Amino acid sequence: MQVDKSISINNTPYELSYTEQKTNNKLPELNNQAKLSEPEIISDEVIKTLLNLSADIITVLNEDGTILYESDSISSILGYEKEELIGKNAFTYVHKDDVTRVYNDFQKGILNPGKTIISSYRFRRSNGDYVFLESSGAKYGDKTNDKLVIISRDITSRIKTEKNINRLSTAVEQSSSTVVITDIDGKIEYVNKKFSELTGYSREEAVGGKTSILKSEETNDDVYRDLWTTILTGKVWQGVLKNRKKCGEYYWERIKISPVVDENDRITNFIALKDDITEEKKINEKLSQSLKEKELMLKEIHHRVKNNLQIVISLLNLQSASVDDVKLKNQLTISQNRVRSMALIHQHLYRSGDLSRIDMDEYILSLSSQLLSAFADHKDSMKITVDAKDIFFSIETAVPFGLLINELITNSLKHGFPGGKNGKIHIKLILLEENRYELYYCDSGIGMPFNIVNGHVVGFGMQLIDMLVSQLEGKIEHVPSKGTKYKIYFRGNNYQTRFQLS
Repeated sequence: MQVDKSISINNTPYELSYTEQKTNNKLPELNNQAKLSEPEIISDEVIKTLLNLSADIITVLNEDGTILYESDSISSILGYEKEELIGKNAFTYVHKDDVTRVYNDFQKGILNPGKTIISSYRFRRSNGDYVFLESSGAKYGDKTNDKLVIISRDITSRIKTEKNINRLSTAVEQSSSTVVITDIDGKIEYVNKKFSELTGYSREEAVGGKTSILKSEETNDDVYRDLWTTILTGKVWQGVLKNRKKCGEYYWERIKISPVVDENDRITNFIALKDDITEEKKINEKLSQSLKEKELMLKEIHHRVKNNLQIVISLLNLQSASVDDVKLKNQLTISQNRVRSMALIHQHLYRSGDLSRIDMDEYILSLSSQLLSAFADHKDSMKITVDAKDIFFSIETAVPFGLLINELITNSLKHGFPGGKNGKIHIKLILLEENRYELYYCDSGIGMPFNIVNGHVVGFGMQLIDMLVSQLEGKIEHVPSKGTKYKIYFRGNNYQTRFQLS
């Protein structure tokens, strides 16, 4: 049996309906929920709780700016207890440069009930520092009420961020480098002013297009593949590309492309910083061409000097063949060997890829071989070992040093091993410090006389050696031992300008 009935609970009407069963059990059903009035739902306690839960500052001001109410958040944001501010005039805390504008905004709110006024300004904290607040305010109540409710938020961090962004934006826009920002597919999202100046594409033409608008057939596809492989794996790519302007003109760019990632480390964009190096390339190409031409010229000079010295050697050889005097013949042979030592330097320079220095290990070995060939009696009986690895001399040092080695070996072969006696010669060149060297020379022969008079070496065959050591700004020491043993200390690679270029 269906039963309908009305009841009242706390003066609120409810309608009940239920069905009577044979068991006499009753199952009440509530047809309508209680319809509470708004004042009962939004009580003073609810409002206070909402105000104090707000992370923003909620303020009530009267018509002259006197603070009537502050929410609890005032303490965490501005450092004041709300009791410190209530009864004070809010405008006394506003920065002097902002107060007039803020007061005018406040008056607009008073004069326009219901209209929301938004204003940003600097407000003094309890410690004297200023923070940026953004406030939204409106007059509430009837026309006779001149009170404003204001909600304020600390936007100091946002202002600082915006200033930094503006500074960076200005720097990027005025940069002498081209700046391009793309999405992960190479679609252009931003270009700076320099981009347009360099390429001829306006910002409107570039944005939305692909970076391939600059691509030229002058750059190998492998370079582009390497570029994309690198940046899509989150790495920075650096390189040089030959691109093409809108007008079709080619230009060179030195480029650095960096990925931009989000908070989840996903690549969202790419930023390219590019510098036009076209003029630099042209200058380098001219310098390279000029250097190649000078290298060819120097090689030709060394080749001609070597050939001319070879002519001198041939003339000495002819002269030697035409005389019967053994002593004179020997002197001519020695002169030939001296010229050969100089010709050999020019031969090494001509064959070398580096015209500025000579590998002394190779040079001494070549010179030793030539001298052994010149002294036929010792060709098979003498062994010369050389240790001068990784030492290189300029031509200024190589010429006197080569003549010095020539004289030392010649003296040993000529006087140290009479009758073609078997023997050994060992030559070692050591770098002591920058531009300071030690030459260690020894043979297993009968020994050579060695005397010093007035600071100079005297003795048979030693005058030229002493002169060459002086030319190298060095000194010679004789080490008493079986055979001949010298230690020569000298300076090397003191380059002196040979030509004054105008």
